[in-house]
Amino acid sequence: MSCIRCGDVTEESAYLCEVCASTLFQDPLFLFPPSILGESIVERLRHQAAAMLRLGPVSGGDIERVEGQSFLDTISAFNVNKASEKDAENYYKIANFVLSQYGIPLYSDKPKLSLTVEGSRIVAEVAQKINALSARYPKIVLSDVFLRMGLIYWAASRGVLLRAGPVKWCREKRRYTLLRALEFLSKIPKNDDLYSLALKMSGLILLDAGAYADAEDMLSKARKSFPEDMVIVRALAKAHYHMGNVEEALSLTEMALSVAESADVWYEKGEYLKRLERFEEAIAAFEKAISLDRSFVRAYKSLIHLLRETGRTEEAEKKEADLKLAMEPGAAAKLEELLAAETMMPAEEAAAKARREPLLGVRKKEVPKKVDDAIREANRALTSGDFDTAIELLKNRLVEMKGWDPATLILLTRAYLYNGQFEQAKRIVNQLLKKDKDSAAGWYWLAKIENSMGKWGAAIQHLDRAIRLLPSFVDAFTEKGLILLANKKYKEAEETFAEALRFDSRNARAWLGRAKALAGLDRWGAAIQSIDIFISLIPDSREGWLFKAELLLEKNRYQDAERAYAKYLEMEPTDSKAWCGRGVALQSMGLTDDAGKCFRKCLELDPGNERAKHWLKIISGGGSSG
Repeated sequence: MSCIRCGDVTEESAYLCEVCASTLFQDPLFLFPPSILGESIVERLRHQAAAMLRLGPVSGGDIERVEGQSFLDTISAFNVNKASEKDAENYYKIANFVLSQYGIPLYSDKPKLSLTVEGSRIVAEVAQKINALSARYPKIVLSDVFLRMGLIYWAASRGVLLRAGPVKWCREKRRYTLLRALEFLSKIPKNDDLYSLALKMSGLILLDAGAYADAEDMLSKARKSFPEDMVIVRALAKAHYHMGNVEEALSLTEMALSVAESADVWYEKGEYLKRLERFEEAIAAFEKAISLDRSFVRAYKSLIHLLRETGRTEEAEKKEADLKLAMEPGAAAKLEELLAAETMMPAEEAAAKARREPLLGVRKKEVPKKVDDAIREANRALTSGDFDTAIELLKNRLVEMKGWDPATLILLTRAYLYNGQFEQAKRIVNQLLKKDKDSAAGWYWLAKIENSMGKWGAAIQHLDRAIRLLPSFVDAFTEKGLILLANKKYKEAEETFAEALRFDSRNARAWLGRAKALAGLDRWGAAIQSIDIFISLIPDSREGWLFKAELLLEKNRYQDAERAYAKYLEMEPTDSKAWCGRGVALQSMGLTDDAGKCFRKCLELDPGNERAKHWLKIISGGGSSG
């Protein structure tokens, strides 16, 4: 392909050669491309000597006034080399005003700016001066300006020029603009009111750059300041998805849907379900997205592809027809182009793929490959308890993969662990951690092995490491809480379960564990609340109803305890101890006859139960309840 500017041959089907692209990179009209061509109304009025303020892309009042001249003269005239600290502080204030005047908001979730031609030139000039001042006086910080600068460089990374040049050149320049954005945001101090916004924007930029682990860390911190912000929740879901933690991504997406439904969120849910091979649910999610937005081309495309992949050709053809009808007139040709994307020229396809690769992969994470038949069969064997079969399948799979495949190693570790072969399980997971020390899943399973071998202290250390690597690793928090609970560390256990629930408020295991930890701390009111939430999540849990019944009986709430025992015994009628407990509750309520029936049922199931014998003796008048 030839360069559209100079005619020279370009690399990788690029529209511009590297020389032309580098030349245009210096032009603010390309670095910060205008959305509105021509001079702004502000510039035209100033040429006529009018004293106006905030009549550009951002409208406002006319209380404050400025001289009738372009801001470009004032901005350009400032000499950075001769500026004192005081001059720098004043310039920051001027720059903040000018940037807001020309349509640069204080914060945005998306790197989109609407600039005039004049605005593009002034924004570029301001950015150049602030770059020099921040290097010369690093201690001077005006958070408003630095937030705007972060957004400016983030928007620049999406400019048309960085999609038109050679792939390598585009990636280098895009990496440069994103790093500049992150650098300005990182200068905002933690005690500043705008620090939480800087965290949020940094997380979104890192996600945009493909640095998913760092994005997850930054967004998790920002979420503490904005717990109800569904933009952060969805961004966290995408980060987890790309790190391979698809279940967590799905959980977060469902949380976002519980707050507000939108076509985009349903589409994202469909993609996550598809990765988990829950195809029917994925199809339903894509259809829901389309029902909310009849012109949602990506949702149609994903749905059509999935229907064809699952052999439902007729339905796919109907959806193609629906899409053509739903789209505006003349858009059918665009649909055909999208559906025929696989016919792209090899060089163009390779270039497009390279442009999509992550730019700031600070911490590399293994992205799970498509699950093959061996993995699927091994999973089925694990689920059914046929551990020997699972082990054989996974060992063969590992040989095929030349000894290295994270998904297979994790599954094999689980199979050995569940089969009671702790040493073999430990050897396999260590094989994973030897090559990938940042595998949170690896440290999690090593902790479970150590705990099974009675080394609960080492297990806690491994779980702490997994949590450091993946701060929202709910299963790691929950497992840590259960280990602490088993070793009667009730306070630490309760705090750990609370952390798990902060990330996943519907985690049933964490609610049950927290209830038991609170009971151990004698906070029985909070314990009852926690066990009630657990039961609302799993209404048929035998363990939940029995724990609730025993706790209520211990606290002399006999009527509630009796009801809980009754519910439990519907599910587990052969539990002699529960019959005895129900009998004690009934006797304490004065229902002697019903209590006697329960004690006799207990002795029928367990003739040696001394407690039941003791209470029957009391009922018949042969002793005291003390």
